[in-house]
Amino acid sequence: MNLDGDDRRRLLNRVPLLAAARDGPVDRGALQDELDVSRATVYRRTTALTDEGLLERTPKGYRTTGAGCAVVDAADRFERSLSAIDRLDPLLGAVSSPELTRHVDLFADAELAVASPQNPNAPAEMWVEHFSSFESFRSMVVAGCPPEVTEQGVEHAENGAEFEVICTPLALEADRNAAAEAFGTIVTAEGPSLYTHSDLPFTMATVDETVLVSGFDDETALPVASVATDDPDAREWAEDLYRRYRNEADPLTSAAIELSA
Repeated sequence: MNLDGDDRRRLLNRVPLLAAARDGPVDRGALQDELDVSRATVYRRTTALTDEGLLERTPKGYRTTGAGCAVVDAADRFERSLSAIDRLDPLLGAVSSPELTRHVDLFADAELAVASPQNPNAPAEMWVEHFSSFESFRSMVVAGCPPEVTEQGVEHAENGAEFEVICTPLALEADRNAAAEAFGTIVTAEGPSLYTHSDLPFTMATVDETVLVSGFDDETALPVASVATDDPDAREWAEDLYRRYRNEADPLTSAAIELSA
């Protein structure tokens, strides 16, 4: 299949037919009724899609081919991406990393918390809610933690909870300057596993089955928006992303902190 720009746009209009025949075979009459189009239109479209290898004719009707199913899935991701871009504009205004923008469709149904004059702490409150209790917590942090999150981190560390955090040097410095005692408690505790990486793309966490992503204001370093989703594909993406940066990160020890102070 070799499609130019006009062909691609025309193909998008034919995705409903491919979707209708995905679990085929379906005859032309059934397609006409389901798509609410004329008999002539169904004839033209089934003929064209069959010629393009996206539809196949069987004795009982038409069935979408593997390539056609791929077109349906791609169109679905495109629509979900557009929906996510519209909803997540506050987050995307702060996070432009391809690591996120190429997978924005995974967050089409995510819960969104945006800082506002009425509730400037809304993005941080989302983290507080999910960080309060967990069985598994892994996070990448590019900016200093809000005080409420730091307080929870101290409580977890003192209770022996195990969790992993990768921080940028800037985030480490911000946390140490903001709350030196709390910072020391977390660094020296046995439960937390801490790492540093100089080039993290954005702040993200996997908390049990939930994925959290946050964006921060460049000038104030305050969170402007956070999203949370339990989408399994988002979870798989986040785990892979975290694993890649974790493999590149350096372990953070109290000795290393003292040397950098």
